[in-house]
Amino acid sequence: MLRGARMKWHGGQLKRQAKFFKRASLVLLVLAVLVGRSNSAEKTKLTFGYSTTGPTAVGLWMAKDIGAFDKYGVDPNLVFISSSPVMVPALIGGDVQAAIAGANAVIAAVLGGAAIVSVASLANRPYLRLWVHPEINRIEELRGKTFGVSRFGATTDNLTRILLRRVGLENAVTIRQLGGTLEVGLAFRHRQIDAAVLATLRTDVPHRILIELADSGIQYSMGQLVVSRDFQRRSPDTLEKILRAYIEGVAVLRDSNQRERVLKTVARYTRLKETKAIEEIYNDAAKYVDRVPRVEPEAVAATLEFMGKKGLPIETFADNSILDRLVREGFIDQVYKKR
Repeated sequence: MLRGARMKWHGGQLKRQAKFFKRASLVLLVLAVLVGRSNSAEKTKLTFGYSTTGPTAVGLWMAKDIGAFDKYGVDPNLVFISSSPVMVPALIGGDVQAAIAGANAVIAAVLGGAAIVSVASLANRPYLRLWVHPEINRIEELRGKTFGVSRFGATTDNLTRILLRRVGLENAVTIRQLGGTLEVGLAFRHRQIDAAVLATLRTDVPHRILIELADSGIQYSMGQLVVSRDFQRRSPDTLEKILRAYIEGVAVLRDSNQRERVLKTVARYTRLKETKAIEEIYNDAAKYVDRVPRVEPEAVAATLEFMGKKGLPIETFADNSILDRLVREGFIDQVYKKR
């Protein structure tokens, strides 16, 4: 009887333990689901557009790829929208909540009444070059010739006109809108244009660089991080998180030890196969994308002068307050010390 009682007691104990573990497992499962939902709910989802697959987009791509946005609880869907004059209406209309766009398109939109604001300038020196056919040796030889640009109002167009004014060829050449940089390359190949101001000319015919714009003394905001005034007012915390993530992405971009990693990211986002083309974008990004992406008056002065708005306060279209605070707090220095 004693043995039977013991077996009965042990059997009951095993059943109680089984029930306990079953209930505990169920509780843990429920907690895991709740935590997962909580983490998911904490992330701010938004659509982030970029209007270039050139150097100024690389910091954004790296921020996404290294998990910097995840780190700060932001889940951006990166969307490519070719050309800044197309991107800005998408931002104004709410199709994207944040964007990388050309300074000229941003400023023109603000002057036209758009409630948007730039919170960073990604590169303040132009990494574009004046590309010509091999037989052209002097700038004066381009008088009466045809220049190709992606779209009127785009960065390529604005810098072409700024350069022409600087070298005394304003109104002395024809400027053709071709749609995109690939189309510019095709037009050059078929000699439909004689010159183009681009970062890189994609063509298989002989060509040469006549002028490096960065060496010509031109300062220019190559790409700006832009949001609506409403987004800035309603979501300042999210905006700060976006800037923090972007800065961490740029730190990786500027780290020479991360070169191979960055090259892979550039290849994936641009879908380029040619090693040379991928390396050209990387090299310009590493050289020209700014550690502190501030909207500087000097970098927008040429754009404002060209628009007939010389002396317009940058506060009209830009707000450096978040970035300046991150600098004061030592955030940027800390990011680079960790590398």
